[in-house]
Amino acid sequence: MVDGGGSGLRQRRKLQTKREIARAALDLVLARGLADVTVEDIAAAAGVSARTFFNYFTSKRSAVVPGPEPLSQDVIERFVADQETPVLDGLFGLIKSHLAEWPDVRQQMQCAHVLVTTYPELMSVLHERVAEFERVLVDAVARRLDAPEGDRRPRVAAALVGALVKASFMGRADEGDDPLDDLNACEAALRSLLIGSCSEGSPGHRPAQRKSPE
Repeated sequence: MVDGGGSGLRQRRKLQTKREIARAALDLVLARGLADVTVEDIAAAAGVSARTFFNYFTSKRSAVVPGPEPLSQDVIERFVADQETPVLDGLFGLIKSHLAEWPDVRQQMQCAHVLVTTYPELMSVLHERVAEFERVLVDAVARRLDAPEGDRRPRVAAALVGALVKASFMGRADEGDDPLDDLNACEAALRSLLIGSCSEGSPGHRPAQRKSPE
């Protein structure tokens, strides 16, 4: 008999440990500066060994940069199984549910903004974190659509939603807005643009005439 409850508890504990290490790394770097913090410092502050640190992160830099937390397998499977909701609507719903369960998301995104501004070398780490998150979305969309190899739809859908998430977080991270509220606003802006593009391309639409120079 499979102990699903025990497995779920272990996963939650591992996620909590990872969050504690990341929080310790972030606090230390913000207080001392990136160059004056070591892996040993971070491990001690988080109450774990250096060996445990490397079970979760490959380096100091990978620990210090806040980024998208991994999607739970349950969330992914629900998205894949939903054949009623349009794919983009489903993706937006998936992201919003994920953000709503992400502790201190606004504070973490503000910290990410401060870090990459202060230490530009950390931008590559943030890009890697976001890229990995998008790869998971691509795979989920491909499974849901039963997409054949070479189908561009999963990549386009994931890139579109990922771009809105980045625009929402990084564009306004220093203004104190709720990222979920801003993501909703970005989604509304996108839908408005798409509707406008469809109208402009409809048979009854006549493009505006350019005035000839006097």
